[in-house]
Amino acid sequence: MIADDAVQVPSFSGYSGATLHLAIDPAEHQRRQTVGIGPVTGHGFGGLDHLMALPAGIPVTVAELTKEQQKYVRRAPAAICTVQDGQVTRHAIRPCRVVMATVRYNTTYKMALDSASRFAPFCARRVIVKRLSKDAFARINDLAEFDFYGIGILLEKPDGSLETVVEPRPWRPMRHTPAGWWFAERAYTAYLEHNATRPAGAAA
Repeated sequence: MIADDAVQVPSFSGYSGATLHLAIDPAEHQRRQTVGIGPVTGHGFGGLDHLMALPAGIPVTVAELTKEQQKYVRRAPAAICTVQDGQVTRHAIRPCRVVMATVRYNTTYKMALDSASRFAPFCARRVIVKRLSKDAFARINDLAEFDFYGIGILLEKPDGSLETVVEPRPWRPMRHTPAGWWFAERAYTAYLEHNATRPAGAAA
């Protein structure tokens, strides 16, 4: 199920072709708006990897960090982390949680399965189709394959209503990763652009 307050945004380059349903962290979003930063995607996974080494809101002695981590925190904007009296405090956290990725295809071709599967490391997935296979055997195989991979199938009827044919499997993160945080930041970028509220200066 998707929460009623989830917002929908188009997916981004590299993961295009889907609608992403986001649960925005209101406190972190407001904090970023107030201090004038946007997504924290500078330096790709590497920068987020450095940030993930720091607990949020708890000072850590800079000398205990690796040289690369020290280099990063000393040049990062104060809205992301601050260095004072030999200690660094991380302020940035994930701005949103990606709840679901929805892709649309005319029917349950393998392309629909492949397209939805790209989002497996990050969120639950579902496919909205306009028709199912007319062949009963092929239809059963399709439904079984989507169910095996945890991808939901919704059938769009002529009146626009949706019928759940296969329930999407709830997504449970095994662990938090820089890649997962990066994906959330990219989704947050789409949210800001979609709502035309992105600050002029995006963070490093």
